[in-house]
Amino acid sequence: GDVEPTEVHKSLLRIRERRIAQFIPWGPASIQVALTKKSPYTQTQHRVSGLMMANHTSIAGLFSRTLLQYDRLRKRNAFLDLYKREPMFADGLDEFDDARETVHDLINEYRACENETL
Repeated sequence: GDVEPTEVHKSLLRIRERRIAQFIPWGPASIQVALTKKSPYTQTQHRVSGLMMANHTSIAGLFSRTLLQYDRLRKRNAFLDLYKREPMFADGLDEFDDARETVHDLINEYRACENETL
């Protein structure tokens, strides 16, 4: 239905104050909301359309599942043939291993933030 921008911002403040979601401490503006008069992507009868992007610690679960799936594929060396043919990966798949460690470190950072706030 029809929503005023002030109502959206008040709702976001309530989410923060009630600690409904655990937000990351290093990103003070961890919620971004964009309101527009009409959505360019979907046809609706509403006057206002909105999109909210939030950065909170629940994303760690998504990263963990993705990492688990990657580990399973990597263990079987599944879908790596095409990469091994590329010059960039001629010496090995170190780029993949480095990226995996980066995601693992990110998961640990988010988990640490969850533990601090509990």
